[in-house]
Amino acid sequence: MTYKEIKDKTPYEILDLLEMKEPPFNPFKIAQKLGINVVKDLDLNKIDTEGQISVDENGEPIIWINPLKNENRQRFTLAHELGHLANDILPSIENPIIDSYETLYRSNTYGGRETRANQFAARLLMPLRQIEDFISECRKTKPDLKAAEAILLISSKFEVSKQAVFHRLKNIGLIKKDYIYPF
Repeated sequence: MTYKEIKDKTPYEILDLLEMKEPPFNPFKIAQKLGINVVKDLDLNKIDTEGQISVDENGEPIIWINPLKNENRQRFTLAHELGHLANDILPSIENPIIDSYETLYRSNTYGGRETRANQFAARLLMPLRQIEDFISECRKTKPDLKAAEAILLISSKFEVSKQAVFHRLKNIGLIKKDYIYPF
């Protein structure tokens, strides 16, 4: 499978096609399997940028990830940029998309494209079935598993931030909408 084949594919379909079934779902490995060049070189002109997707001199996609960000942030940013590639860019990849903290983490003010890329990233890194299976396994040894404990366990297992898990669990209805972030 190449990056050209992910157009309009769901994160679940991409993971299936790449035969990735168990967490953590590493977006750097996903990009590598799709033949996408990911660069993490320090660029002082992009210090306030989280990530960027553009094309190289051969017309191939290249994703830049800010190396100064923590590993979980880099993973989410890359998954977000893969979402842009699948949903917003292909089949034409002429114009770069540059994401700052505001577009990645305040997406409700930046419209549907950023929200869709964030949702794609969350689904790619934390697929519903695997989250449900993992919670079921955890409840075998801890039947009274609390939301805060689940967030910590999922964050560790799926290699994502606690905040990303919190939002994902709220969005899929595994914790109540009025539950307050405990960390």
